[in-house]
Formats: sequence, structure tokens, C-alpha cells
Amino acid sequence: MTSNDIPAARMARVLGYEEARLLLDAALERATGIGVPASVAILDASREIVAFGRQDRAPVLTGEVATAKAYTAASLRQPSGDLAEATSPGGPFAGLAHGSVRGLITFAGGFPLIVDGEVAGAVGASGGSLDEDVAIAQAAVDLFEGWNR
Repeated sequence: MTSNDIPAARMARVLGYEEARLLLDAALERATGIGVPASVAILDASREIVAFGRQDRAPVLTGEVATAKAYTAASLRQPSGDLAEATSPGGPFAGLAHGSVRGLITFAGGFPLIVDGEVAGAVGASGGSLDEDVAIAQAAVDLFEGWNR
């Protein structure tokens, strides 16, 4: 094997704690602004939690749901809500949510954070309606996309 035969290493964008905290704060600020107590999870590219927050009065289950939405988005490289129709009963991927040990959630509120076509992390929000969860998570996505990378 020559050096020309060796594939080039992929450079992954690492989402650090300081960035994750800024993303978390942006999402929680949006939740406060719209009056929805929420949980928000920020995961890195390996799908592990880097930052998490559950606001006062957000139900305990919202933490698990927010994390699963982010996990789903990072795992499948697309917003969690984009999978709802395909994973519904009779859909081509019905039962997909049960195909992972950690569990996938295929309704809206989770978004991958993409840099140069690679997943750098993900955000998930839970606490309100699906539209409210999307708005909360979108605050983190908007901040992330606005950074000069």
C-alpha cells in the first residue's frame, strides 16, 4: 500500500463545552421568551451530552425527550421531525424508534449541527408543543450557524 492508497483522514468539528453552553443558553432564553418551561440537550458528534438544562416547572420527562430528540438528529443527520411520517404505522420505517438501545424519537424538536457536511453535534428541546420545541431548538441552531467557522 502506498501513501496514495491511504484515504485522507476526516477532520471532525469538535463541539466544546463553552460553545455548547452558549447554545444551551440561547435555547433556554427562547423558552423563557415564549413562556414555555423546557429542557434542552446539546450533544457532541459522538452523541454524548455536553450541556443540558431543565428549567423550573419543566416536567421531568422533558429531559429524556430532549436528549432523545438530539440523539436522533445526530444519529440520522436530519431533524427528528423529518422522520415522523416514515416511522408512523404503515410507514417504510415503522418501528425505527425501537431499533436503538438508547431510543430514537421521531417527532419535531431535534436538529443536527452540521459543519462542512459532518455532524458536529445536535440540539433537542422538549417542554411545549412541537412548534414551541422547534422554536426553542432553532435558537441554538441559528446561533451555531451564525458562528464564523
